[in-house]
Amino acid sequence: MDGWMFLLLLAWVGATFGPIFWAWKENALVSLGLVLGLLFGYIVQLIWLFSGNIIIIDLLWMRPNNLFDLNIFTLFTSGFLHSTPMHVLSNIVIIALVGIPLEQRMGRSRWLVIYVIGLLGGSLCWSIANLGTNTPALGASGAAFGILGAYLAGWPKDEVYFPLIIIRPWPVSLIALIYFGLEIVRTYQTLGLSQPSHVGHLAHLGGFAFAYACLNTVAKNGPVPPGETSEKFGPLKDLPSEHPFENVAHIMEKLYEEGDQKETRQAWMEELTEQTSCPVCQGPLIVKNYRVRCQTSTSHLHWP
Repeated sequence: MDGWMFLLLLAWVGATFGPIFWAWKENALVSLGLVLGLLFGYIVQLIWLFSGNIIIIDLLWMRPNNLFDLNIFTLFTSGFLHSTPMHVLSNIVIIALVGIPLEQRMGRSRWLVIYVIGLLGGSLCWSIANLGTNTPALGASGAAFGILGAYLAGWPKDEVYFPLIIIRPWPVSLIALIYFGLEIVRTYQTLGLSQPSHVGHLAHLGGFAFAYACLNTVAKNGPVPPGETSEKFGPLKDLPSEHPFENVAHIMEKLYEEGDQKETRQAWMEELTEQTSCPVCQGPLIVKNYRVRCQTSTSHLHWP
């Protein structure tokens, strides 16, 4: 590799992973940094193409025959390369629209772990199914499908904005199962009916399955426990008529009167936590996902 090619490779590394490290350093959404990284990385790939250095991609994409010839790292690096603008955009749509709310559920570090699990799970499944071939593979689709699988495993009742025919809030379960079902059909068409395809459908299914299976372990002790419903990602539920708080009648009256909107409910709940304490341990209270919780233990208080 000459000096110019090495500089182009460094440019891709910086463009792809720089936004992710920046997001981590600035305590921003890692999923958003990753979206930017995939986009900027593809722009550098176009520079490779137009400068006649597209051969650099051969160092980073995945070939099953070469995996164990000191190229095991391509299981990872291939997940940050894309073949066409539509290829990268289709993955960015899932990572942005589904991955960002999933990160808000899981937290940054757990989200990053589940993303890598989906990426590597997809790469491994595709490689094992294609052992003995030299056909290259690339793309973040395994990781994107991993996001769908993880969200389905943890919070299937959440609704997120997504372009299924029209852009509107759709249940995560519907989005994930449609994508998963279509991939099963396409995999059967490719393997069962021997129809040609340049898409790694097994990578999609592998990423989905690995992330789905690992979600509960990875998300344990995270910001929002798997299976817990939250008004943050859907309509607010009615407040129950009974509550455990004392000497805050005025605040509760306002909460019941004005708590049908997310902003006002959040505001009055925060006021409530400042004016009272946990009825069990007298410890401080916090508001998470439009619920008042004991900061010491949610087993003490989790209302409503």
